[in-house]
Amino acid sequence: MNRLVYFLILLFVGVNAHAQNENLFQESFEGMFEIDPAEPYIPEGIQGPLNPAVPLDGGLTALLVAGGAVGYRKYRARSTKR
Repeated sequence: MNRLVYFLILLFVGVNAHAQNENLFQESFEGMFEIDPAEPYIPEGIQGPLNPAVPLDGGLTALLVAGGAVGYRKYRARSTKR
């Protein structure tokens, strides 16, 4: 008998909740994508120079030295063959 009473109460609460929020899903998405376009605010301090200075770090320096060494070896090997 207790299970029947609990089931009826649960059913009654569920029916009432459904009746109150019949179009809850539709109302949730109403006007969701209606956004007025606005220009973003970009302060002048954030925009830097057009060509910023790039420091030579260790990895870039190592690549330049290794490329120069390989080029010099190729040049030296070619000049000794002639």
